[in-house]
Amino acid sequence: MSDQRAAFEDFLTRAESAVAERDGVVGLVGMGSTAERDRVDEWSDHDLALIARDGRQDEFRPAATWLPDPERIAVEVREHHGGGKVVYDDGHVVEYGVASLGELEGWAANAYDVRIDRGGVAETMATLAARPAPVPPDPDRDLGLVLALALIGVGRARRGERLSASTLVRGAAVEALTRAVAARVAPEHGARLDSLDPTRRFDSAYPSVAARIEALLASPVEPCARGLVELAVEIFGVGDAGVPSRGLTAVQRRLGWAPVGTIA
Repeated sequence: MSDQRAAFEDFLTRAESAVAERDGVVGLVGMGSTAERDRVDEWSDHDLALIARDGRQDEFRPAATWLPDPERIAVEVREHHGGGKVVYDDGHVVEYGVASLGELEGWAANAYDVRIDRGGVAETMATLAARPAPVPPDPDRDLGLVLALALIGVGRARRGERLSASTLVRGAAVEALTRAVAARVAPEHGARLDSLDPTRRFDSAYPSVAARIEALLASPVEPCARGLVELAVEIFGVGDAGVPSRGLTAVQRRLGWAPVGTIA
């Protein structure tokens, strides 16, 4: 076992020990790489869900009340699922949520590792993991989104709203394109994509597509947007099961782009 993996396991063991005998704790679950620890590396964080008895969730929302080494916490940000993110003084990150067993039923999950279960945790996690993704794959929707977001983003850039434009094109449009690829294109390599976030490990599954997108991200907003549209056309074609033909024509006409692609 590598030193990184050993340190990761040690922190997880100490987090489990810290709450194992705590009154009010129903369970502790590792998510993501905290469940699939064979892929842990130096940048892996701990993803933990602490399940509290109903009505006692607030006792565990402050990270310092249960995470190891509270005196070394440098940053704590409270967010969704009644938990948040913690950054330790050495840069180690913990993402955690706190919920009752009933609240846990509303979460989404894929890989998980039940560390503590005082009743109902394993059954609830099995149900969550068996559910379809909260947003089912819809590559037709996503290819339409690539067009719409490219148009809106370029419009904002031409207006001078470059930060907003960059967020739409380099963020939302890229996410839409990667979702479409993950849904319809066989991986070049056998990487395990994340069913809740297909941009995770996309680089390993689709290295050539990822390299193209990464190069586009280094260009100004409009060339980036145009390149994403052209890449979508190259991968999927135009027409049925591809980039919407009328939508492509409308975007090209509105932005004054030269036509690209043929109808499949």
